[in-house]
Amino acid sequence: MKNKIAIASAFVAASSFSMGEIVVNDFLSFEGFVDSSYSTSQSDIEGDKESDNSFGVDQVEISWLFNFDAVTAQIDLEYEDGDEDNEDGVEQAFVNLALGNGDVITAGRYASMLGFEAYEPTGLYQYSTAYTLDGEVVSAASQYVQGVKYTRTTDTTFFGISLQDQAFGNDGDRLGGDSDLGQDSSFAVEVAGSIDLGNGFTVFAGGAFEDAESGDNQLINVYVTYETGAWLFAAELNLEENESFFGVDADSTSALLMANYAYSDVASVTARISMVDLEVNDLELVEFTKYTVAHNHALSDNLLLVTEVSFDDGELSGEFDGDNLTFAAELLFSF
Repeated sequence: MKNKIAIASAFVAASSFSMGEIVVNDFLSFEGFVDSSYSTSQSDIEGDKESDNSFGVDQVEISWLFNFDAVTAQIDLEYEDGDEDNEDGVEQAFVNLALGNGDVITAGRYASMLGFEAYEPTGLYQYSTAYTLDGEVVSAASQYVQGVKYTRTTDTTFFGISLQDQAFGNDGDRLGGDSDLGQDSSFAVEVAGSIDLGNGFTVFAGGAFEDAESGDNQLINVYVTYETGAWLFAAELNLEENESFFGVDADSTSALLMANYAYSDVASVTARISMVDLEVNDLELVEFTKYTVAHNHALSDNLLLVTEVSFDDGELSGEFDGDNLTFAAELLFSF
């Protein structure tokens, strides 16, 4: 399970916020969430000021969980506002075969093992993710892939290797290909591992390597976490190379520093600094730094209120300087 050792759901435990399974029978249960938010932003690019407001349901997800002893399965059905790449509404659909002693074989569509931040709002410490600029992710790496993977989990270590159809883009497609702007990969491999060093320290390292028609792509991801009392600290670095990014070579470096403090049983505050530097054919395309402060308050076991203020300041195409200030309030209901 992604980030199982590294994160250990420190905030979730501190805030009493939970996703409890609804049991249908011995073999079937389900859980899910409804994520809605309001946000307002003010941008200033070379003196050109714009404002934007949005309110609505961002995502609804229901996970169907099947349990047949050594064989388990999960199907995640979702609605996500503005998601045009996952039109069938199936986020994940996979089968696990437990071999014993922490060894598991997984086949189907499942989440990538890479990255400190969770892919679902129920696992985030803030409203926004670290590497988004004006709501858009400045990265080509996939969150969900299709293939077969092997994982081994112990009390202090995790190792996983995945053989999959792609590692960048969605379902093997990316901008820059020949027909309909798509580019299919030949195959991809993802490897990840983490170790609990004791005294609150955990180290994670992993990578994704893809052989695509237009060129090879790779992503190296490392992060370290430190947990002490009500505090959780994290530092992450990503190094990404894409030969098939818009048909040209692209190099991206991104990183984050984060601190989370659970000051009560139902509330915590988070501060994060993140940055992205994207070069295309040795020319600076995007360079920005993002500053985020968020507050989380569990109104009940199943209802979480997240408020956030974020400010990003950067440069586009080496010419246009700009900044963006965003306030957001998110209400997250889980079941």
